[in-house]
Amino acid sequence: MKTNITTALKLLFSDRLVASLTILLVVVCIAYCIYVGVSLRPSDLQVAVHYTAFGGTTFYRDKWYYLITFIVFGLIIAVMHPILTVKLYAQGRRQIAVLFVTLSLLLILVAWLITWSVLRIAFL
Repeated sequence: MKTNITTALKLLFSDRLVASLTILLVVVCIAYCIYVGVSLRPSDLQVAVHYTAFGGTTFYRDKWYYLITFIVFGLIIAVMHPILTVKLYAQGRRQIAVLFVTLSLLLILVAWLITWSVLRIAFL
């Protein structure tokens, strides 16, 4: 098991594009988690935690600590997506690995925009 992991990582870091995209993904996810962590402010009031255009109201309110799940989301992306990228690359699917890590970067950037909007409304 340990040799499989080290072999896959050596194989991944032999390709500069995939390695740099994977490292960029982890850095962006960590920056996202730090941004959300710094933006949270404990409050006894209920804050806006969810936005949707399909409900009766557009913003739903809950306790402030519900927003910690945004940090958990960023950590899951930072851990699981590089693992899946390494797995795809080790199977010889370089193009799919590049596409997957690029879409993962796009996913975290869209999540950052949505989180920014929710946090801006949450702590008025």
